[in-house]
Amino acid sequence: MVATQTEQMKPKQKSAVLLVEEGNVDQCITTLKINENNNSILKQSLIDLDYNVTHHVNSDVLLSEKCAQSFPNILIINTDAPSDEILKELTSINKLTPLPVLVFAKQETQSLIKSSIKAGVSAYIVNDIQPHRLNSLISVACERFAQHQKLVKELKQTKTLLADRKIVERAKGYLMQQRKITEQEAFTLLRKMAMNNGQTLAEVSNNIITVFTH
Repeated sequence: MVATQTEQMKPKQKSAVLLVEEGNVDQCITTLKINENNNSILKQSLIDLDYNVTHHVNSDVLLSEKCAQSFPNILIINTDAPSDEILKELTSINKLTPLPVLVFAKQETQSLIKSSIKAGVSAYIVNDIQPHRLNSLISVACERFAQHQKLVKELKQTKTLLADRKIVERAKGYLMQQRKITEQEAFTLLRKMAMNNGQTLAEVSNNIITVFTH
């Protein structure tokens, strides 16, 4: 029965994990493994759960560079409290190569948690590295990350649509003024030009604006 439960806890597909452990704490996970002699409980728990701990590093490593080089699926940090340096690295990672980030820490303050979340941390766990809960914590963090990325993508798309709409409206205005046509006729003309040139309405509109403003 125990073996069956363990198998159910394991990820369906091996995920690369960069494990970061600061000082003497025994709580950090990453997809980068540099210190081969470090037999931390956290590292062994990840291996037992069939995660691929490809790198195991300490806090003096530039995490953003490591993530850019190795593309881990998950970053786990085990620390007393995330330092300003760590938070700065996490912010860079979140901008360049975003991924689920779990922080296991001994210290907890409202400002520290707020700063960690802002830096891209998916889960901040205080004084709780229980091996039997590890896979669940990772799963929750990955799901939160996926949902956040979905919202970011939707927001970006919305902003792009609004920007494109403004460009199209501006181009219609130029056509209406120059050709003495109605708004609907200007839009029809833009759409026809887009189809003929294999471009989007925004691309054609931007070209027209360039012609009229230069």
